[in-house]
Amino acid sequence: MEKESLFENSDNKLESALASIMTAEEYSKIEHSTPHVFELKSGDKELLYFGAPHTHDSNSSLFEKIESAFNKINPDVVFVEGVSVKGDKEVFEQQLKAASSEEVIKRMGEGGFALKLAVDNAIDWICPEPDEEDLYKELITRGFTKEQIFTWNVFRTLAQYNRLKDKQGFKEYVEKFIDDFKQKTGWENFDYSCDCAIQSGEEILNKQIDVENEPSASDFIDPIPWEEKKDKQTVLNTIGENFSSFRDKEIVKNIASAMKTNQRIFIVYGASHAVMQEPALKKLIE
Repeated sequence: MEKESLFENSDNKLESALASIMTAEEYSKIEHSTPHVFELKSGDKELLYFGAPHTHDSNSSLFEKIESAFNKINPDVVFVEGVSVKGDKEVFEQQLKAASSEEVIKRMGEGGFALKLAVDNAIDWICPEPDEEDLYKELITRGFTKEQIFTWNVFRTLAQYNRLKDKQGFKEYVEKFIDDFKQKTGWENFDYSCDCAIQSGEEILNKQIDVENEPSASDFIDPIPWEEKKDKQTVLNTIGENFSSFRDKEIVKNIASAMKTNQRIFIVYGASHAVMQEPALKKLIE
């Protein structure tokens, strides 16, 4: 019987691979270096996955490493995390070309830098994220309330905001994210105000939140149940865990699909995603 070639998978093989994605509980019990980089090869197919820390510091040596990995694989397509293009994609790409690397990193971090490498070199790119409409519906199906999901979404943006070097006011910063969330959920008679989310978050966390200087912002929504922090986790962490699990499965499906029509894929995602998806991607090429 002829062996299946890379990512030409039966449904059973794909389902088996998806089941091998590392759970948040499993991830909490391991240690790994960051960046976490791995390569997979089979025949003329190749995948290089660069699992990066999230940073907007253009002086970080991380960006030299990403560019070196990009040049090494010379990809046909680049996968990047969390890029949503509103409007004309071609106009967006032209704006990206015109911007300096430092400007892109400041605004979009490591994912934006990888995207600029792709655009500058006329290489196709994909953001393999599932539709957020589907993600929010899935969270409702799993029993979370609309208020909890909205609060988590605003606090997820707060964690992102607190990684920025130049802050210009959280309520102004979060406004576009709330508008996007409102458009994707369309809940009738729901209070989509930032103040409502902050009040809800303070009640859940049982503490007052300083949105302009909140050192624990990432901990509030961290999807990993770290042993030393379990007693401080709330429903916001649980939502993050469910959200991340759903994302990882959809991302792996999209990577598997892309490998059928591309020879070389370069992926830049957060290091935890790389580690958690690695068993599944390895299983796909067994």
